[in-house]
Amino acid sequence: MIFLFEMPVGLLGRRPGFWKLGMRHAWSQVSSSKSRLHPLMLVLLIMAWAVAPLRAQNDLALQASELMRTGRFHDAELLWRQLEQQHPKDALVHGNLGVALAQQGKLQPATTEYRKALALKPDQPEVAFNLGIAEFKQGHFSAAIPAFELVAKEKPEDHRSTVLLGMSYFGLRQYDKASQYLQTSVQDDPSNLELHNVLAQSCLWSHQYDCALTEYKSILAVNPDAVQAHMLLAQALDGMGRTENAIKELETAARISPNEPVLHFELGYLYYKQHDYQKATPELQLEVKNNPGYAQAYLYLGDIALHSNDSKTAEPLLQKALQLQSENRLAYFDLGCIYADENKNQEAVAALLHAVQLDSTQPDAHYRLARLYTTLGQKEKAAQEFAKTKELHSKTEDSLIEKVSGDSTVPK
Repeated sequence: MIFLFEMPVGLLGRRPGFWKLGMRHAWSQVSSSKSRLHPLMLVLLIMAWAVAPLRAQNDLALQASELMRTGRFHDAELLWRQLEQQHPKDALVHGNLGVALAQQGKLQPATTEYRKALALKPDQPEVAFNLGIAEFKQGHFSAAIPAFELVAKEKPEDHRSTVLLGMSYFGLRQYDKASQYLQTSVQDDPSNLELHNVLAQSCLWSHQYDCALTEYKSILAVNPDAVQAHMLLAQALDGMGRTENAIKELETAARISPNEPVLHFELGYLYYKQHDYQKATPELQLEVKNNPGYAQAYLYLGDIALHSNDSKTAEPLLQKALQLQSENRLAYFDLGCIYADENKNQEAVAALLHAVQLDSTQPDAHYRLARLYTTLGQKEKAAQEFAKTKELHSKTEDSLIEKVSGDSTVPK
């Protein structure tokens, strides 16, 4: 009897969006059922065969095996189901039925059969691997991990399970754990740039900046024109407080690909952090031109206009930012300040309260509310807001990675 199991060739390529800045959409592409597992990477599967005796004298089993060999998986499924009725306690029957189902894309029933096989005979790393793959392809990373762990325990020389454990933790956004497995995988396959890239992003998002820096430099040594690598390296550098170096990386990226989405926002934001509004403004304007749906560009253009006491320019930009991204604390705060200065007190209170609701730890909105309540004669509310202001401390500007992740599904 021929027992079939699935074997991934490896991380052989990437789909469009894999290099998206900060993997904003990438992590969800690992699973085709989610719009954002962007798959992160392609785990390509081929069929491999391993010989294991079921009952060589069983003609039905031999027929099913031959159908599997020739790719007639639906017909094979029917025969394996007959065998399942005859041999309900035979782990190999359940395992083969699982493969026949999986090869037709019937992943959920396939996992049921794999689990039955493992319940009857736990020491089957091939079946456990199949189970992990079936769960992984559905985006069920928590369910895939125990299966891959079993493979890693039973067959530690099989590096595939280490890669897929790292990818599963990446899919769960547990970047610390992902980086541990991926570092081992990179050591086993040092020429695999895809692995270096996922490791770099795991390190970046878990704030292991030295690791991220090392990995991105390795990628750029092979491909110096990798625009997204320059952009992600800039995030790592800024996270380390090396903003000037981050700016240089983004300037390099801009020379390579001047119309790259989000690039000019990143550059503009770093100038904004340095209070260099003269340099920030044209970069943010370029982002609006190249990427008109990007809320953060409008937000910081509006904020810069407000800093320049140009509320007429600032207001429509801030409203556009909220239209594109409704949960934006700074936009509400700035609009609250504009409305207060225009004596639109009710609108100002509503906007400032919304800003507080989005982040109650920032003292600026509490302070403006306190002043506004004082103007309105609401002394008790004013006193409460002044007290909160004294308890809080102003925050430093977000790092680049926190800012560019702020308008999207955040890798947290």
